[in-house]
Amino acid sequence: MSAMTLRYVDSRTALDKWARAHRARVRVVDETWESITYAADALGRDGTREEYRYRLHLPVPLALRRRERTFVVGLSHMVDGAECVHVRPVIAGLSAATEAEAARQAVMVAAATVELQRRCTCGARVDALSAYTVQPAALWDS
Repeated sequence: MSAMTLRYVDSRTALDKWARAHRARVRVVDETWESITYAADALGRDGTREEYRYRLHLPVPLALRRRERTFVVGLSHMVDGAECVHVRPVIAGLSAATEAEAARQAVMVAAATVELQRRCTCGARVDALSAYTVQPAALWDS
């Protein structure tokens, strides 16, 4: 197993340039309502894995709009006679015309995310997941 070197760069252009030079794919590794973090990784000359990241801080008006469209989605399904629950924060599409449409989009994204992340562990499948709560994150009370 090789070691990992993590570095942050100060612009998306710098990240893209490094990724092209190393034939690496830039991907989103974290997303909140106020920022998006991009990363690319490649094997260095000395055999260690290098990962470069860039965090884009969104302008305040856009961040506030994304916050309004962030939902906490609770999903459940049955596994061997027991209820298995999953909770995911989701930023719904900003193009959704109504809050109801944004909430519906959030449920679909959350279900797909749970299936991708947990199917091997608990057998979660989109068609078996039921939403038991969909709340705006600003109103979420854990």
